[in-house]
Amino acid sequence: MDEQRQTAPPRLEALIENVPGNVYRRVRRPDGSYYFAFLSSGLFRHFGIDNTRLLGEGTLRFDWIHPEDRARFAADLDISAAMLSLLDHRVRVVGQNGEVHWARGIARPERLADGTVIWDGIVIDVTREVEAEAALRITKEETERAHRQTTAVIKAVTQRLEPPIAELESLLETLGDQGPVGPAIRESLRGCLEALRMVSDREPMPEAQSARGITQKRRVQALGAAALTGRQREVLGLLSEGLSNKAIALKLHIAPGTVRLHVAAILRAMKARSRRELFAQA
Repeated sequence: MDEQRQTAPPRLEALIENVPGNVYRRVRRPDGSYYFAFLSSGLFRHFGIDNTRLLGEGTLRFDWIHPEDRARFAADLDISAAMLSLLDHRVRVVGQNGEVHWARGIARPERLADGTVIWDGIVIDVTREVEAEAALRITKEETERAHRQTTAVIKAVTQRLEPPIAELESLLETLGDQGPVGPAIRESLRGCLEALRMVSDREPMPEAQSARGITQKRRVQALGAAALTGRQREVLGLLSEGLSNKAIALKLHIAPGTVRLHVAAILRAMKARSRRELFAQA
């Protein structure tokens, strides 16, 4: 009876040979050695492996498994045999021409009365899937590396921009709306300052700062509530959220130049020379 269960029915051989994979029955003897009771040729023929040679081996050496995967392959078999759990693993298979393929084996075990364990299963080629996963993993690692490098560059640039931004803000505050410098030059200076601020605002906000954002906003608004107009308080609230003049203008549907005037008025009312000094007061 056991001998009959360990061989594939001959009438199914033609059907099995057309399956896009290898159908097999692998047997583990009570002494722990293995042999194939049945092994179709389909996939192994593609791998360049002679299935008749493996069928003729009284004891399998698993020499078609890649040397680096052989110990894991044997351990998977031991676990499946001990627990009668579904065997589902991927290993590298080495053909006779030395070409390496990835194969996935899926089999369900059964233990006989004498301790023999039988796996009826199938092996399929998953080389393309494994290569695609590896390519995706490499792309993800390169993307993360590029992101880290970009963040570091932005941080370095932002730090270098802080001194000239502070100096330019102080200069414009000193000049005011009237002075020895003409309006065209003042407008040009304001445009330069806005451009620098837009670049500086690109710096990612650290988690610690974002966690304090709401508290800081409330403190800044409370500090200037009595001295500012309603519109200026709106602008102040948006400034405390880290928005640029351009973003504030879009949000409030006003011109960027009007936002700059509001910001200048806020700084004068709060006795601050720059945004950073304004937030430091909070």
